[in-house]
Amino acid sequence: MRWLLGITVFMTLLYAESMHAVYKIEYGILGKMGVSDAYLKKEGERYEIKMVAKATGIAKILSGGREEVYGSEGKIIDGQFVPDTFHKDIKRSNKRRIKVYTFDHVSKRVTFHERNYRDGRLKDEKNETLPYYARNDILSLYFNVSKVIGSCDKPFSKKLKAVGAEKKTGRIHIETITDGAREKIKQDLGDASCYLKVTIYQKLFGSKGGELYLSLNKNFIVQRALLKDVVMFGDIRGRLVHFEEKKQ
Repeated sequence: MRWLLGITVFMTLLYAESMHAVYKIEYGILGKMGVSDAYLKKEGERYEIKMVAKATGIAKILSGGREEVYGSEGKIIDGQFVPDTFHKDIKRSNKRRIKVYTFDHVSKRVTFHERNYRDGRLKDEKNETLPYYARNDILSLYFNVSKVIGSCDKPFSKKLKAVGAEKKTGRIHIETITDGAREKIKQDLGDASCYLKVTIYQKLFGSKGGELYLSLNKNFIVQRALLKDVVMFGDIRGRLVHFEEKKQ
């Protein structure tokens, strides 16, 4: 069910004081499989991102009522989000796992504390250091990506690092879809100002390489998403169904 994050994490890149976006995830005859709420709040030089993803319908039954909560908190430096902490809280049936990552950008090190619960009781916990350093987590990177790639009209293809991406290296690949390839993806995602291909290298996605295709409007807000070749499901699609922002 990690595709709930994969489909919706790249929800919007608009720099507002606060925002709320809702995405619906669907697959063919099964209809709605999940819903994700994404929130961004900025106060002065601080930011907070929160995303809540829930399975619905038959997917809820198959996943044991899985719910995933992701968050990123940190500073805004030169217009970019720089995380202090990144956390994920995953619940399923009678199990719960909470993982909090702490960034030390001076020493270029990321540590994490993990707690595992069963039936509401702490089963085990651990503290470790990641085998790699990344300046971003997967949420902050998505909000910073417009500055990373520049113009969507120009070819861009680069491997980056983000906590929450590939487990051992944090690698993630971002590529703009340009020229003739735009017409092909347009058939799946409709008209858009920008198309991106994001590969997160997560085996748990159950898809071939975790390849996520995105269509964005001129303000870099993702309108539609497509996760291809997911085991047992085929192509899973996400679309924006609600968006609001407030500026001060």
